[in-house]
Amino acid sequence: MESEKFERLWQDLKTQRDELNLQMHLAKAELKDEWAELEDKYAVAQRKFEELKKDSGEIASDVKNTLNVLADEMGEAYQRVKVRLKHQ
Repeated sequence: MESEKFERLWQDLKTQRDELNLQMHLAKAELKDEWAELEDKYAVAQRKFEELKKDSGEIASDVKNTLNVLADEMGEAYQRVKVRLKHQ
């Protein structure tokens, strides 16, 4: 059940990222800088997520909490970028 939740969460973030990535070529420089920072965070999160998927044991609660916080922060950041792109 937990792995399904994380898989769904990760797929939602990936979908948001993919949609925004298509719009970034028209964005202003300031927004592109913010996007570059998000891409770095995404790469780190992706590596951690892949490591967790390989782990067949129970996911420690602190790791789950950290991933949830990271996913929430990235989701909020993607929403901010999306809003800014609409107002350009």
